Amino acid sequence: MLISRKQHTPSKIFRHILLRRFRSKAAVHLVAVSCALAPCSVLANELINSHNGVFSSKFELNQWPDYSTLPYAAAERLSKQRVQTLAEEASKRAQTQYLAKKFGQHVKIVRQYVDYAWAEAAKRDGIEPELIIAIMQKESSLRPRVQSRFGAQGLMQVIRKWHGEKLRPSESLFDPEVNIRVGSDILEEYLELAGGSLPKALKKYSGNARGYSNTVLKESRKLALVAEQAAGG
Repeated sequence: MLISRKQHTPSKIFRHILLRRFRSKAAVHLVAVSCALAPCSVLANELINSHNGVFSSKFELNQWPDYSTLPYAAAERLSKQRVQTLAEEASKRAQTQYLAKKFGQHVKIVRQYVDYAWAEAAKRDGIEPELIIAIMQKESSLRPRVQSRFGAQGLMQVIRKWHGEKLRPSESLFDPEVNIRVGSDILEEYLELAGGSLPKALKKYSGNARGYSNTVLKESRKLALVAEQAAGG
């Protein structure tokens, strides 16, 4: 029995070759478009599959990653935090040098006062570390164990009998950390009573001492300028 075979004419053979080339180019074009539209992780998987003989053109555009979680975004955040930390450290160091020279005290001791002031200011709204330090200058000239004839004690000259509820029985106002904490509590309380007015709050803090508010605010601005210059502002 004879089986007839179809005879392929040259024109049919030529069209067959063209069709194969067209399909090949279409596949290459599809890969190129996919590269442009698909996330790298998805594309990598597809290329691996195509190498194994399986290829899928179903890329989902909603598979783009959350750029806030990418390494470079995290690195950028860390970089900003580092810059802020370095600027803060430069500010503290400059203020410490300024105060140590002004009052003739050891740098390490003054640095403790500066650190305490910055820590307390960070807990409160409307109170800057420079303001706390300026009050310490005015009240005690940065002498932690000074006591007035009215019983005011320590760096911020706190009177225990008037503010005993802000201290534990075992705490001493001659302890710089305790004194700055309590003094900052008092200042925050007075600032709230004054409706956010610093001059009024300072006037109450000083017991209506004349010129007190202007002196403290002026020194606070000076300290802020020292910090700004050191931080490269």
